[in-house]
Amino acid sequence: MVVRASPVPLYIQIDEELRGQIESGELGPLAQVPSETDLAEHFSVSRMTARKALDRLVADGMLFRQPGKGTFVAPTKIAHGASQGLSFSAAMKAQGLECQTHVLEAETVGAPSNVARALSLPAGARAIFLRRLRVVDGEPAAIHLSYMPARLSALLDLDLTGSLSELMSRVGARVDRSEDSMEAVLATGEEARLLGVPAGSPLVLIRGTAYSASNEPIRYTEALYPGGRWQFSLQIAGEADLRPQLKATG
Repeated sequence: MVVRASPVPLYIQIDEELRGQIESGELGPLAQVPSETDLAEHFSVSRMTARKALDRLVADGMLFRQPGKGTFVAPTKIAHGASQGLSFSAAMKAQGLECQTHVLEAETVGAPSNVARALSLPAGARAIFLRRLRVVDGEPAAIHLSYMPARLSALLDLDLTGSLSELMSRVGARVDRSEDSMEAVLATGEEARLLGVPAGSPLVLIRGTAYSASNEPIRYTEALYPGGRWQFSLQIAGEADLRPQLKATG
C-alpha cells in the first residue's frame, strides 16, 4: 500500500511496488497487470496517478500496452553482443536458452554489388547465400542472411542448423574478427511474418563483415532482431572513431 505521509509521490510508490513484483517474478513475462481503474481502487488514488505509474514502467520497457486488451509485463530481454563475429548459437546456449535454426534458403547466387564490395569479389561473382530463422526458447528471435565466397561451397553439404562460424572453420575459413554497424529499421511484411510481429514494427539491423586471421573478408551478414526482445552490449577498444561514415549506394 502507499504511504500518503511519505515525501515520495504516490505514483512513484505504485511504480516501485509493481516494479518489485516484476523483478521478483510475482508478475512474470507477458502477465497482465491491473488496469488503471483497478490500481486506482486498490491504492485509493486517482486514475491519473495510476496512469502515471504505468506510464513510467512502459517508458522503462518493463511493461507494454496492447490497445483494447490491456497492459502486460514485457518479455525478458535476451542479452547478446552486437558483433557478427560472435556465435549466436553459443551465446544463447551460454545463457541457458534453447536455440533452434530453420534454414529458409541455402544456395549459390550472384553476389549483390554491396556484398561483392564487402567480400572483395569481382562484379558478377558467385557467392554462397544462407537465410536462416533463429528461434530462441520457442519464439522467433532473429533472421540471419549470410554471404560467403563461392570457394566455400562445401558448406552447402553440411548441416546448416548449427553455428555458422564453427561450420566455416570446418571448411578452412575461421572467423577471427568482425566489423559491424547497427541501425533501426521497420519490419517488412515478410520479415514481420517470420518474426511474429506486426508489419512496420521496429527491428534492429546489424550488418557485419567477418575476416580471417590473414585479414581476408570471408562472410557478410545482415541480422534482423525484434527491437523489444534484445539487449545488445558493445565493447570498444581504444578511442572510438566518432566521425560519420558515408553509406555506399548501389
